[in-house]
Amino acid sequence: MLFFLIILLLIIFNGLNFSGGGEFNDNYLNKRNTVAVNGIFVILVVFSHYAQYAAFGGVYDEPYLVLREHLNQLVVATFWFYSGYGMMEAIRRTEGSYVSKLPVKFWQLLLRFDFAVVLFWIMNALIGTVFPLRNFLLALTGWGTVGNSNWYIFAMLVEYLLMYAAFKLGRAVFSKHGRTAGLILMFIFTVAFVFTLMKADRPGYTYNTIIILPFGALWSEARKQIDRIVMKSDITYLLVLTAVLGVYVVSFFKRWSFGIEGYTVWALMFTTLLIMVTMKVNICNPLLEWFGKHIFSIYILQRIPMTLLAHFGCVESHKYISLIVVFAVTMVMALLFEKVTDFIITLINKAFSKKEIKAAA
Repeated sequence: MLFFLIILLLIIFNGLNFSGGGEFNDNYLNKRNTVAVNGIFVILVVFSHYAQYAAFGGVYDEPYLVLREHLNQLVVATFWFYSGYGMMEAIRRTEGSYVSKLPVKFWQLLLRFDFAVVLFWIMNALIGTVFPLRNFLLALTGWGTVGNSNWYIFAMLVEYLLMYAAFKLGRAVFSKHGRTAGLILMFIFTVAFVFTLMKADRPGYTYNTIIILPFGALWSEARKQIDRIVMKSDITYLLVLTAVLGVYVVSFFKRWSFGIEGYTVWALMFTTLLIMVTMKVNICNPLLEWFGKHIFSIYILQRIPMTLLAHFGCVESHKYISLIVVFAVTMVMALLFEKVTDFIITLINKAFSKKEIKAAA
C-alpha cells in the first residue's frame, strides 16, 4: 500500500499552490478547492474499505495501516464539514428558501441510494448470497445493509430532515433571528440524534463524526469573524494553528477514554486543523476534483467490485492489482450510475410538474 500512498501524495502535490508570507488563500472554501480536498478523502475511503477485504501486512503495508488506524472515521470529516458549510451558505444566499428544498434533496438521495441497494441485491443473488426480505427492506432505509455501505447515507438523510425541521422552526418562532435559532436547533437536534443512535446500540462509527456537519454550518455563519482573526497576520495564524494542534494532540490520546465527548473534540480539532491548512495551501488537481465530484457514486458502488473480486479469490491472490481494478471499475460504474439515476429523477420531476400544472388548472 506504500506504493499507492506515494502515488496519492504525488497527485496531491501536482498543482499544489502555497501562499507566501503574509498571504492567505481567500478561496479556501470555494467549490473547486473543497471538491479537490474531498477527492483526497474519498480515495482514502476506498483504501479503507478495501482493507476490509484484503489481508494487508508487512513493511510495505505498515505505513498505510498506521495512517488508517490514526484517521479512523475522520476520512469522512470533510464530507460532513463541507456539506454543512455549503447548506448554510445556500440558506443565507436564498434567504431561507433553500430549506424548503431539503425534502426534495432527501428523496433524491434516498432514490439514488435505493437504486444502489437493488444493484447490491442483484449482485449478491448472482453469487449465491441470499438476504432475507427484512434485511433488504431495512437496507432500503439505510438502517440495514445487503453488503453495501449504509451508515453515512442514513445519517445524511436524517440530517436533511433535522436541518429542515430546525430552520423551519427557528424561522417560525424567532423570525428576526430565525437563522441563528435554526443553527442552534440544528446542533441540539444533531446531538439528540447521536445519543439516539447510541441508545439504539449502533456501532460508534455510525455516529461519532456527525456533529461535524452543524460545525460546518457554524463556520459558514462565523466565517467573517474567523477569517478576520486567523488571517490577520502570519503570527496570529501560527498562534491559532499551534493552539488547535495542541488540543488535537491531547484529544487524540483521550479520544477513546473520554467517550463520545472526547472523540467529538478530536474530530472537530482534526477538521479545524485541516481547514486551517487550506487557508495557506490551495489544492488544484483535475483528478482529485473528478473524484470529489462523484463522492456519492464512488462511496456507494466501490464495494461491488470489491465483493466480486474477493468472491472469486482475486483479492487474495492479487491484492494490489485487484485494488487497481476496483478503482477502474468503480469509476466507470459511477459515471453510468449517475447517468441512469439522473435520468430517472428527471422523469419523476417532470411527472410531478405535470400533476401540479393539472391541479392548478
